[in-house]
Amino acid sequence: MKQILFSFLLVGFLFQCSSSPKRLDNADDYISDSGGLTSQELVKAAEKLAGQIGEYFKENPHEEGVFVAHFPTRNDTSEQIQTELFDNAFVSKLIKNKIYTVRTKTREQSLNEIQFSLSGLTSNRLSIGKLKSPNFFVRCEINENMFTSDGEKIVEQSINIELVEVETTIAVWSEKVSYRKLAVRGNKGVSW
Repeated sequence: MKQILFSFLLVGFLFQCSSSPKRLDNADDYISDSGGLTSQELVKAAEKLAGQIGEYFKENPHEEGVFVAHFPTRNDTSEQIQTELFDNAFVSKLIKNKIYTVRTKTREQSLNEIQFSLSGLTSNRLSIGKLKSPNFFVRCEINENMFTSDGEKIVEQSINIELVEVETTIAVWSEKVSYRKLAVRGNKGVSW
């Protein structure tokens, strides 16, 4: 009897001493032990933001089509966040919404391939004049803000995105998605 009681006390003590981050958002997906954004949170935010950009272009159509240059997401947090995962999910959702991304970084390679094709050394000739220029830039950054509420340390990580018209450099659309997490107290000060 004493062994069973001791076992229950030991298990109870272990669960009492364990710590993990506590989500402050009303979502039911997983949370990272490190407190950083999870892959599920990144994909969900990317799909939401790309969907909102799709809605913007449905409300504001462009005759010449919509071609965006999406710059790599900048991580301005203390965490190592997989920004490539966000970028890939974001571009995938844009393409589903018939919004195409122009890869400005590969333009030099494309020009070299077109020039080589026109040399006559290949069986298929690539046409001149089909390269696209973006008419919008999409810039995204992830940043964090730490604050205290009722004595608890809270970290808010926000994904900020803006759509900038190339010709005018005016930001025509901007949005953010934020995730708040409550830091837990560990044996070595405040941790996630």
